[in-house]
Amino acid sequence: MSDNPELSLPAKAPSMARYHNEPMTLHPAALYTLVDLDNAELEYLERECESGCVATGSEPGTSVRLAPRSRFVGQSLRAVFDYHLELGPQNTFEPRYFIVTSEKDWQTKGVILVTLDDDELDCNVDSFRIKAADAGLSVVNLQIGNTSWGEEKDGYELHLSNADGDKDDDNDNDNEDEGDDDDDGPPRPRKNVPLGYYVPIYIHSSLSEDKVIADLEPAFKYKSPEEYACRIQAKLTPAPSTSNTVSTQDLIQQAVSLHPLRCAKNRYLQKEYIIVIDTEDPNENGMLMIKLPPWDANRSGTTEKADLRRIGEELALATTQHIRIPYSCYEGLQTRLLILANGDADWPSEDVRVQPVFVVFQYNTHHKELGFGASLIDTGAAKRKSGEDRLVYAPEAVKRVGEGLDLITWNYDEAVRRFPWFCREKRFVEGLDTTYFICVDGDDVAKTGVLLVLRKWDGSLWGRTRDELLGLPVDGVKDERVPIKEALALLEKGRKGEINGMSESLRDFFS
Repeated sequence: MSDNPELSLPAKAPSMARYHNEPMTLHPAALYTLVDLDNAELEYLERECESGCVATGSEPGTSVRLAPRSRFVGQSLRAVFDYHLELGPQNTFEPRYFIVTSEKDWQTKGVILVTLDDDELDCNVDSFRIKAADAGLSVVNLQIGNTSWGEEKDGYELHLSNADGDKDDDNDNDNEDEGDDDDDGPPRPRKNVPLGYYVPIYIHSSLSEDKVIADLEPAFKYKSPEEYACRIQAKLTPAPSTSNTVSTQDLIQQAVSLHPLRCAKNRYLQKEYIIVIDTEDPNENGMLMIKLPPWDANRSGTTEKADLRRIGEELALATTQHIRIPYSCYEGLQTRLLILANGDADWPSEDVRVQPVFVVFQYNTHHKELGFGASLIDTGAAKRKSGEDRLVYAPEAVKRVGEGLDLITWNYDEAVRRFPWFCREKRFVEGLDTTYFICVDGDDVAKTGVLLVLRKWDGSLWGRTRDELLGLPVDGVKDERVPIKEALALLEKGRKGEINGMSESLRDFFS
């Protein structure tokens, strides 16, 4: 076997046109080895190659998987290439890219990422060495078009001359260029990150940058600073004001006006969506996910600073859309902003945001999976996009900020008592109804139906303690059993007073 197995690949591959024209399906990248690794070593390599994908929410085995024939010990990379051409048409593995290790010491020397088609779409075969932990995410970003082959190679190519940790001249000061102006924000990175973009975050001046990154960066404990996708772009000082609304709007305008300058310095910054943490207590108040008004982001690479400042001022004066989301890595950043930036969801329309969302308590279902009955209550759930859910199921354990888990055994009385508190826990859900909820209270609700429950309280969600909400007087409670498939429609109509045609008991329930 050649010491440089990359050179044993052919210059051309058969046409990949059929794969470019087919609807995108994210099949796992096939993993191969040219060296003798036992089963445990191969499985460890497989886990490492997709560790970045799993850290951002992917299921194990969906991003990188050992090929049906994964061992090509003592053979050339060309043998893997020929086999992969036969594997691709089976439509079970990613046809254009695959991963192979040619070194037993892959933890230091990396793996080889191979493409059968480069950016020119002209059947040009290419490859480069990459850290195993970066390989899976690189393939996913290439699959969904977040980045190009050239960008991945420029940003992640690992050279054996410095794979043991010694940086060569080209990699010195990897995260900054000499001569950067401090007023343009943080140092510019010289390479992209596996997401395909950096997440721009603008924070209240009272907050610690390091603490915010630790709170929001996916898989923070397993990354070095140069690998962080979340990047603080500026600290924002609110203008003196007695109105939180005015202060928030001021910070939004500050962030939006700065963003074109920041994009000029870091060409990999997300251009359309930003995060603004606008208060001193984001755990309580959350953070803002902001959609910038349309602007010509391509100009950020060549426009003079004065023009960029003018663009920023124009953006700040335009109507800006924003949604308050939880200050957390998973429930906030990953499940709200990243799915938008990745193109997996649309910005929620005003119609979607005002649609009611109802809390569901599940008990007496004999350990059935949480969410039991959801598809019967909301028969249109399968057609809804991410972020358009109409039901929120209460779990049996809820994390308390700064404390452990709050373990709950649900029943009717606990659902009624804890409803105000759980509404507060879900205070960032747009359209959450704080008056009515549903009880899935048996394992045969398709026959027995579900309970609609009304509990009257003031509905105030912000700045209240758990104990205060759990101690509210329990009064004005009503319940009514209805067929499970009618529950959602009845709640939607009843909360608006549209009770004509309903039974007498339902009219009494909603009156």
